Amino acid sequence: MKNIMLIGGGVGNAVLFSIGKACLENNNKVLYFAGYRKLSDVFKQALIERASSVTVWACEEGLIKTSRDQDKSFHGNIVDAIISYQRGILGDITINLDAIDKIITIGSDKMMKAVNEARKTILGPYLKSSHMAISSVNSPMQCMMKEICAQCVQRHVNMKTGEENYVYSCSNQDQDMELVDFDFLSERLKQNSLQEKLTAKWIDHVQRY
Repeated sequence: MKNIMLIGGGVGNAVLFSIGKACLENNNKVLYFAGYRKLSDVFKQALIERASSVTVWACEEGLIKTSRDQDKSFHGNIVDAIISYQRGILGDITINLDAIDKIITIGSDKMMKAVNEARKTILGPYLKSSHMAISSVNSPMQCMMKEICAQCVQRHVNMKTGEENYVYSCSNQDQDMELVDFDFLSERLKQNSLQEKLTAKWIDHVQRY
């Protein structure tokens, strides 16, 4: 049995339903941090509950109502929610961070970068040194044919040796958080910003008429 910590940001939580469920079915315990910017962004709350042993809801707009005794709610960002949970500010600690064997994070590149930096700084004293951390890298993708067009290439850097290499995210989105260059990912995501803005404006135009 292992203790798994899932950290989801916004729509990234939709991907974690099945992961959390599978972890529980394999007799693992799941500590789930679900983060949102707005209260209206919360969806499928019951599915998240069924995918976790305990859920900590974090929202930057306000408190999310919980329906289970073991669950917590926090007004603020997800990193602060993790810190407050571990310090006992939100109530009794069900699964201690120093018992976590694996962290799986899915969300925006900025959220995943913040979690990764927190692992090495403010969360470092609370986490066991042997834990594994995985990020589901949301690189821009085009061909969807597994390692063909290189639209999804992501830079990895070994901070200990300085060695760098590049991987195809379409072949494997779940990557070692320790190696992911999140600044590189952020720059790659910006390459589609113009098309995304034009699409958003076109959708807004169509919905008005």
